[in-house]
Amino acid sequence: MISIKNLGKWCFILPFAAFGFLHFGPLEFSLPYIPSYLPFPAFWVYFTGVCLMAFTLSSILKRWDGLAALLLGVMLLLFVFLIHIPKAIEGDFLQVIATIRDTGMAGAAFIYAAKIADDSRLIHFLIQERND
Repeated sequence: MISIKNLGKWCFILPFAAFGFLHFGPLEFSLPYIPSYLPFPAFWVYFTGVCLMAFTLSSILKRWDGLAALLLGVMLLLFVFLIHIPKAIEGDFLQVIATIRDTGMAGAAFIYAAKIADDSRLIHFLIQERND
């Protein structure tokens, strides 16, 4: 089972490196997803790319990967509520798919933070499982 757990960990981590690098590609693909009420849309595209690559690096180095996974999950849920749901309501069906995808990935990030992360000092402090 350890090998399956390890394979699952890498299958989760590595796509975020690709997503991070893609945020540094041509801006015309990413800018339409930034809500119009946010100033400096290019900043948010690049910032998101840096955050995705930071999660990947943190997970590979096994340093603060629990915190990085927790923050990744929060960021993905922010995407769901700030980007995907409003655009889905406007009629963009691809955003319905993106809502489901990012919600699932956020859940996986929270599971990673709680159960798989190697450096989970902060996560155990925050979650503190109780044996009531």
